[in-house]
Amino acid sequence: MLKRWQVSNQQRLLAVLISFFIYSQDANHAYAAVDEDHSAQWIWSSADNPSPKNRFTYFRNVVSLDAIPVNAELRMAADTNARLWINGHILRRKVARYHEAHITAEVINAAPYLRVGKNVVVVLHHNWGDIITFQRTGNKHAGLYIHSNWVKSDASWRCITAPQMVPHEKQILGRNNHPRIRYPQIIDARKELPGNIHEPDFDDRDWQQVTLVKNGPWLTTPRDVETPGQQEYPVHPMSVLAAGNFERQQPLSDDPLSIATGIRLGQFSPNPQITKQASNLIKGRPTTLTGRAGESQYITVDFGRPIHGYPFLAIADATEGTRIDLGYGELYRSQYDGRIMVQESGWIDPEGVVGQGYSDRCITRAGRNSFEIPDERTARWMTVVVHFQQDGSITFNDASIVRSQYPLKFMGSFACGNDRIEQIVKLCLIHAEITMTDAYVDTPGREDGQWIEDARPRALLAARWFGDVQLRRLMIRTLAQGQGNDGHLHPFAPSNFDGAYPATYDWSVQWVAMIYDDYMWTGKTDLIREYWPNLCKYWDRALSHMREDGLWQARHVLADIRVGVRCHTDEQSSGIVTPGMIERLHWSAEMADAIDEKTQAEHWRSAADKMAEAFRQYHIVPAAGGIPAHVADRYDTSNPNNERGYSQAGQTVAITTGLLTREQAIADLNYALPEPDGSPPPGVTRWNNPSFAYRVLRTLSETGLTHRAVAHLLERFSQYLPGHPNNPTPLKLQGPYGGPVPEYWISREDWGLTPGQINTAQPEDDTGSHSWGAVPLLWLHDTLLGVQITSANGRKIRIAPDDGGLPYVEGYTLTPQGLVWVHWNPQQMKLEVTLPDHVLAEVILPPACRGKRVELIQSHHPVTELEPHVFRLDTGGPYVFQAR
Repeated sequence: MLKRWQVSNQQRLLAVLISFFIYSQDANHAYAAVDEDHSAQWIWSSADNPSPKNRFTYFRNVVSLDAIPVNAELRMAADTNARLWINGHILRRKVARYHEAHITAEVINAAPYLRVGKNVVVVLHHNWGDIITFQRTGNKHAGLYIHSNWVKSDASWRCITAPQMVPHEKQILGRNNHPRIRYPQIIDARKELPGNIHEPDFDDRDWQQVTLVKNGPWLTTPRDVETPGQQEYPVHPMSVLAAGNFERQQPLSDDPLSIATGIRLGQFSPNPQITKQASNLIKGRPTTLTGRAGESQYITVDFGRPIHGYPFLAIADATEGTRIDLGYGELYRSQYDGRIMVQESGWIDPEGVVGQGYSDRCITRAGRNSFEIPDERTARWMTVVVHFQQDGSITFNDASIVRSQYPLKFMGSFACGNDRIEQIVKLCLIHAEITMTDAYVDTPGREDGQWIEDARPRALLAARWFGDVQLRRLMIRTLAQGQGNDGHLHPFAPSNFDGAYPATYDWSVQWVAMIYDDYMWTGKTDLIREYWPNLCKYWDRALSHMREDGLWQARHVLADIRVGVRCHTDEQSSGIVTPGMIERLHWSAEMADAIDEKTQAEHWRSAADKMAEAFRQYHIVPAAGGIPAHVADRYDTSNPNNERGYSQAGQTVAITTGLLTREQAIADLNYALPEPDGSPPPGVTRWNNPSFAYRVLRTLSETGLTHRAVAHLLERFSQYLPGHPNNPTPLKLQGPYGGPVPEYWISREDWGLTPGQINTAQPEDDTGSHSWGAVPLLWLHDTLLGVQITSANGRKIRIAPDDGGLPYVEGYTLTPQGLVWVHWNPQQMKLEVTLPDHVLAEVILPPACRGKRVELIQSHHPVTELEPHVFRLDTGGPYVFQAR
């Protein structure tokens, strides 16, 4: 007994000494030592109901502080979601997506919001329940975790089900009744808790004590998430589309799924007087609506662009029991079937994008009210429909959206003297940002999935325009955590949408590209090493489809989604997908070399070379009958005479990776993307997948056809630009920015479809808030400005501007070492370049300078002429080249 006591106390003493040593070295390390002690615990409201659906729960604690802690960082994890207040200041409205078994914690600086004395910490937890989602792996158990030096989740916390959130379990239903992650929310202000829960003297004695969750599905101590919290601020409407009287076509119901249907079926009758009164909202003045019992009125506002976040209403005065329904719209017209979703009368079909039930309801108490929907919504237009239950009035001070996006720095730029191109830039920037939330999401509000193919080019874009790479690192991790034992990846991990697994190869190989992109940007090999087993497992699976002669055959590909000739058996090989696999095999070999995995690098290079040889043998169709040599969409080994297909998409990566000769490439592009704007001739399928917006432009430019690339960009975007004659949207509904950029690019006009005819190139539930189509922004920087990163960590770059017939090209672009400025003016034959420090740049003057004398008219540093019109710049600073 004595010996056992001595050993136990020796262990305790050792642990104390170690903890003291760690604490004395660094406060953050002390934090880790506290974590080891597990002093913060996972808590929930009740052990009897571990995973309720659509349950909102308040958690509250009051902490007394004698002084503000030096390290006041707070870490919060929540399964499923949560918003956090400290002393009445809201610091988080959501947590980043996660795999439940690998849940992460938000890192929050609480210091500015703390005070000496009593501090109130409040969390509103939203549990989705055990439902299918595109951004979580499930919800086995609801839970909350708080950890800091000054407050921790433990048995001292108290909780209560939020009484104002009307309970129900009805999810929004998408097409074919697929449930969305969202629930329509009903907030009844008459049931709100009395008093102010953010004040220390609030009486929570009737609240229940929390339950400590033992053996939950989470990490005992969640790791920190890589990314910061969302940047949030109110966005007010740009204009009132219309306001007037609303006539219900069905009885007013409290069924959550009937709210949106009631809006869609209702009769909207604009009233000039009500519209004039509603315009006060735009002026920042109160707007009062008055009605008799049973009457309804509406105000439909226009934000001018899609806004993602949390709708809110500020009401100065209201008659008790007034119902306010909120409906949201993103699209004027469906690209899929042509149905109209917004009208100039202010009518909105709120079920047109996300699905049945996409709406919310607020019920007023007498007097002042404030509502914020605690679930994400996306809207270009928002209608506010007021149902008077008794004679009375309601006065709005505001009807807006708390915009919630990933925090960005808009450091990149582009200008060229062409108004249409600059409209495209503005429109693309709007869409590049709208779906950057806690991840690069697909269709916020509808799916919110982190689709691999969509996200990879947008991460490249974000690095060059915004300087952010952390969101990509989160994506790499969460996608790797979703890898199966068979080597496949989930197409939008984290998710428990098992029916989508596995991702097609052309989607999943983009994860490989993301690791390479990170390596090229940072010069670090940490992610290569961390995910090396995943990378090897992936390629083992992918290369199991390669024949002995190098032909890569797999049916599990999407190619140019929804168009072209697809693979349907494992005896077929995709000419569209194979070049991308070859390219990424070479990148993987480069990464293997970087971590000294030479044997694996050689294996992958050998496989890539073999695949390239087989590609040239099987996929390049020889010239015949006036049609040049080109890449076939597919090759069928069991039936070589089977339909092969000729698509614009199929030519792109094959050309940029050198699988066609230059002569073949020029002839091919002149046929598949001919003058003047690259529209396809009969027999060639137009590209549809938005990634090909970038791939086509780059292919044209690298083949010396940048003038045509510029014309192609203008032609493809013309249907979405404000005031353009090709835009089919009524002028009043176009707004100042036009749009939205489509989810897929073959429009109804491209195929000459009439209303009601189905556009099979588009999804059934098309959206107005997708940023996949914004990827031409990347081409503007790496091709027109001509700035390309040529070595890992960006120590070496190449600058080769190409105006493409534009008056000039100028802008800032981000590189790993900092901002690069380029201005090329062909009228003055002058090239201006400004480099950050520690960069070695190769500058190639535009073709217009060839044969002319070139002077360096401004530089504080010498330059080296490598060959005519090619210079090496060894030091940061401004340089000006003048051709004469």
